[in-house]
Amino acid sequence: MQAYGRHYQQQAVETASPAQLILMLYDRALRSLVQVQQATLPADLEMVNRELQRAQDIVTELRLALDFEKGGSIATQLNALYGFCLDRLITANVRKDVAPVEEVRSVLAGLRDAWDEACVRGSVLVSS
Repeated sequence: MQAYGRHYQQQAVETASPAQLILMLYDRALRSLVQVQQATLPADLEMVNRELQRAQDIVTELRLALDFEKGGSIATQLNALYGFCLDRLITANVRKDVAPVEEVRSVLAGLRDAWDEACVRGSVLVSS
């Protein structure tokens, strides 16, 4: 059953539009942050570290995908928000503190919802 899940996930990624891929990245980062918030420390220390690093990797990917030429001031603002998120995720991992995780979750949830709304309206221009 696990192999089927991986195959389905791979198919979903391979057939997704660039806009849908970004939505998937937000969703996966948020899922990681929820897992961290539900963890019991110190028992789940390894999982917390893994999920915080996963969230950092995703935010870094989102940051690298920014097109400053086409995105202008919006891309600049997103870059600053992603930088804030990365800083808070690193702080959370170093200190094993969930307070910064909630800050990042809140920011990413808002961005995810805005992105989803933009996708529904068809106003998102993402180059392949």
